[in-house]
Amino acid sequence: MSKERFKERQASARDSAARLIEAVRVPKSDIVRDAVIQRFEFTFETVWRALKIFLEHQGHECPGSRTVIRKAFAEGLIESPNRADAWFQMLEDRNLTTHAYDEELADKIYDHIVNGHAELLGGMAARLQELKWDSE
Repeated sequence: MSKERFKERQASARDSAARLIEAVRVPKSDIVRDAVIQRFEFTFETVWRALKIFLEHQGHECPGSRTVIRKAFAEGLIESPNRADAWFQMLEDRNLTTHAYDEELADKIYDHIVNGHAELLGGMAARLQELKWDSE
């Protein structure tokens, strides 16, 4: 991947995280819950894909999001084992949003987003802005 593609992913991660954080600040309703979940899905995708590009540029093989999370932890981009566990919970929630949708599950995932996932994604989006693409 190119430096330009990484820059595009950095911007997408920054913008989508800001929109997610904006959404979680709105009082909950069914529509807000659904919008927050939708923004979470998009933000998770943009953030892990930006990490993937960066890690692959650093020489790591990252075929999927689970590997990206492991490598990001190994490289210190995810600061602690507890944070890594939170990222894996976030991945599980992301996968659940695409396979089954019911009110109870939606409420559970919404609560996870509001109480942690949005903050993690916002933090990683900010961290991505600090990463420098070394010349080849």
